[in-house]
Amino acid sequence: MSVSTALPPPREQSVTIIAQDPSVRIDGEILLAKINIPAERLASGPTGYRAEVLDFDATSDTLYTPGKKVDVEKWSRMPAKGLGDRLIKDPEFHRHNVYALVMKTLSRFEFALGRRVNWGFDGHQLKIAPHAFSEANAFYSDKLNALLFGYFPRQQRRDDLHLPLARCNRA
Repeated sequence: MSVSTALPPPREQSVTIIAQDPSVRIDGEILLAKINIPAERLASGPTGYRAEVLDFDATSDTLYTPGKKVDVEKWSRMPAKGLGDRLIKDPEFHRHNVYALVMKTLSRFEFALGRRVNWGFDGHQLKIAPHAFSEANAFYSDKLNALLFGYFPRQQRRDDLHLPLARCNRA
């Protein structure tokens, strides 16, 4: 008689992100990478236990509603090459990208500290707005308990890019 035991759920999941400013290309390709983030069930947004993506653009007064189901498996199966141009134009991927980068950064800090990071506000979810306004800027809002990322309007760019976080890594 064999006894089977259920395996515990994985602690991390692998997802594809845009790893560098999309205007910087290597052999004509946007640099994508696979990273591991904490595994959890995500609600629409994506919304997890520690972070919630709310895609509201104050410039156009538009709320971009995400799909009802967050397909983490789709993020895991994405190849790390050849999809860059398509992903740049996909607002759903923008939401996934900021969520993944925030969760990776948070998990690295918590690992280094050896403890969970407490937010500087009541509550357990940091809000993230990937298309908060049409401006080349990003900041944290105490009033909203949120990270607000600006975006570059297409007509102001050298190419056809429209992605939050596009230049945040140059600081």
